[in-house]
Amino acid sequence: MEGQVLRQGPVRNGHLRKGDSIYDGDKIILNENGFLSFMFFGDKTSVDIHGNTIVKVFDSNSNSELQPNIVLFGGKLIVQMEGNHNQSFRLDAPSSTAIASNAHFMVEYRSDMIFENLSYSMFTLLGGEIEIQNLVSEIHINLKRGETVMSTLEGKFLQLDTFRNQMFIESTLRNRKR
Repeated sequence: MEGQVLRQGPVRNGHLRKGDSIYDGDKIILNENGFLSFMFFGDKTSVDIHGNTIVKVFDSNSNSELQPNIVLFGGKLIVQMEGNHNQSFRLDAPSSTAIASNAHFMVEYRSDMIFENLSYSMFTLLGGEIEIQNLVSEIHINLKRGETVMSTLEGKFLQLDTFRNQMFIESTLRNRKR
C-alpha cells in the first residue's frame, strides 16, 4: 500500500492501513499517488488498485455461490485469479459488466472523453477467459489473450491494438511488479 487510501464501509471508516482487513461493502478511495494490493482469500484472486481510483468491494464467504465482486467507479485496476478454481470473478463498471474465469486482466474506467466524446471502460485480457457485456446495448464480447476493447456508455465496443506477441506481455508484466 502506498499513498493515501480511504475506506467507507459498514464496519469501519477512515484511513486504510497496511494489514487492515477489507470488509464486504467497503468503498475504497485512492488519491493520485495511491496504490493498494489485496487478495480475496477464498479463491486467491489478487487485485492491484492504482492511483485516482474508487472501487467498492463485495465478498460473501457465507454463500459459496456468490463470486467476489468489485464495482469500479473510476480509475484503474489489475485482477489476477490464481489456480484452477470454479468460481468466477465479477467486475461492474459504469458501462459494462465483466465475468472472468481463471483470468489475468486490466480494466480502466475513464470519463475524460478522449475519443469521440465517449466515456468508456477499457479491458485488456492478459490470460484466461473474460466475457464483457455492455450494459446499454446488452451486447456481449469474449476477449482473447492480448486483446483490448473499449466499452462505451453509448453502447459501443471499440477493439484496440495492444500486445502483438507473448514475449511483450511477459516483459510488460515483469516490469510492472513492485
